Amino acid sequence: MKLEFRRGSAFASKKTKTLLQHVQPEDITKIAVIRHAAIGDFMVMRPFLIELKKFFPNAQITLSVNRTAMYGLPEDLIDEIHIMDKDDPQDRSKKTGLFYRIRQAKTLPPQDIIFDLTDSTLTLLLTIFSTAKLKVGFPYRAMRRFFYDIATLRSDFVLEAESILHMLNIFGSKAGRPLDYGYAERYPKNIKNRIVYFAGASMDDKCWEKEKFAALIDKMAGTYPDVEHVILQGIKENEKFLEIYQPVEQYENVALQETMELDSAMQYLADSRCVVANDTGIRNMAIAVETPTVGIFFATGPFRYWPRDGKHDCVFNGDYRSPEIDDVYRSLSDLIERDA
Repeated sequence: MKLEFRRGSAFASKKTKTLLQHVQPEDITKIAVIRHAAIGDFMVMRPFLIELKKFFPNAQITLSVNRTAMYGLPEDLIDEIHIMDKDDPQDRSKKTGLFYRIRQAKTLPPQDIIFDLTDSTLTLLLTIFSTAKLKVGFPYRAMRRFFYDIATLRSDFVLEAESILHMLNIFGSKAGRPLDYGYAERYPKNIKNRIVYFAGASMDDKCWEKEKFAALIDKMAGTYPDVEHVILQGIKENEKFLEIYQPVEQYENVALQETMELDSAMQYLADSRCVVANDTGIRNMAIAVETPTVGIFFATGPFRYWPRDGKHDCVFNGDYRSPEIDDVYRSLSDLIERDA
């Protein structure tokens, strides 16, 4: 294999270049992928895993995850699971110690290649204390490049699913477009005239104000009386969203949908016309099943999570103010009219 990059666009050690002169993709039999994250990030990594299996056809894939964030694992695309604990398994109020984490890191069997798709302190520790012929990452911090044999650049202005694929492009992978999430057969579409609204997020400061969500649904339900407007409840106790539903429950075309199992939720999103959500896993799930989305951003930059394929829009302000109701309304209306 020959690494495909110009100096400055990525980084590789001399050892790597020498090693790869005598290695072909078919020779790689053990690959570990580190992704310590939540369900949305598991969705984002699916195109990478699909292309990884194509490019290294003989490789057994091990996914290293954080025990407290395993919901939505891409089990259909991996062979083994390796677990790290950030919190004490016996007492979640306590953090694990350094030596405990090192012992867990060393339980990862020797690999041909390790891909670190997270770049956290914990995953860097795992990378350092595990054994592999090549270690690949895309760290934000320049100093962390020295812990990897290959490091690709990471941008907040490129869709993260694309940035992750750069880690395969450097080996010569011809990852196709549009991105393939591998869900077309598992969740076949049967589109209903339905808009789904989800007001939760991993952190409270990522949540658009509930009164704004209620006002948006009120305006949309009146403007589009033939469309079903569904408020989707989440799995957390604070994601019942009754304070959003009650002000609009007088509309016959507004409904509150209880929490569903993962497969049911994925099919429900696949069959919906559009999803409106904060920067959260539900929006990434909708993107993965090719349902148009409107993302509401103000706590984080949108570009890393915004597929620019015409199906999706993001509403945000340059100064990170919470978007106004009319701004989200216009974006959603445009998407609906375009899809009509």
